Amino acid sequence: MDYTSVITALSTMVSVLVPAYLLHKRELAKVEQKLEQKDMELEDQKNETKGFELRGNVLDKILAIVLLNDLKTACTTIFKKTKADRFLILIAINGKVDFKTVSVIFEQHKNSTSSAIASYKSLRVDADYVQMLKQAEHDGVVQINVAQMKPCLLKEIYQMEGVKHSKVRHLLRKPLDEENHCLIYSSITTHSDEAFNVMEKVIIQTQMDGIIKPTILKMLE
Repeated sequence: MDYTSVITALSTMVSVLVPAYLLHKRELAKVEQKLEQKDMELEDQKNETKGFELRGNVLDKILAIVLLNDLKTACTTIFKKTKADRFLILIAINGKVDFKTVSVIFEQHKNSTSSAIASYKSLRVDADYVQMLKQAEHDGVVQINVAQMKPCLLKEIYQMEGVKHSKVRHLLRKPLDEENHCLIYSSITTHSDEAFNVMEKVIIQTQMDGIIKPTILKMLE
């Protein structure tokens, strides 16, 4: 093959390859542009998701404040209309049938400034206390006259605090795993020698069933 033929062949090859290369480069640029646009869209989606999460967190905190205020309002009503002077929400854990420890997780007092939350954390309970929890779950509520209690841990605690009468009410049970459940219950006490009368029991029950228990269920959703 002479030089003229080689040059002609090369020219023909270049005339074919160069347009093909330029077309490929343009297509590649379009793909890169689409990828950049997709990345921008994904980044916008991430930012939007973060915005939703932030707004969700704020709304959750606002809801928690509102629900907490509902609990306090119900307690104030009970304190004003009955001789009750302390309201506690407690949690029993480490077990499924026979719970081993209890803790106070919420408290309201009519006058006292003492902290039950600080005093009663992971308190190991005795057999009588466990039986009282079972009775509350079965019957809904247990009425306690401290003077008539047999010697046990709860009686010692009530006597130390000066409590004379108490109403322990079962609120709900939440499974944690196959071997452990969580029992949530309340305690309404009075330091008065007189027990709660019929009208006071009705007031307490309406506040418990109408406000306190539904509020706790919402807080645990």
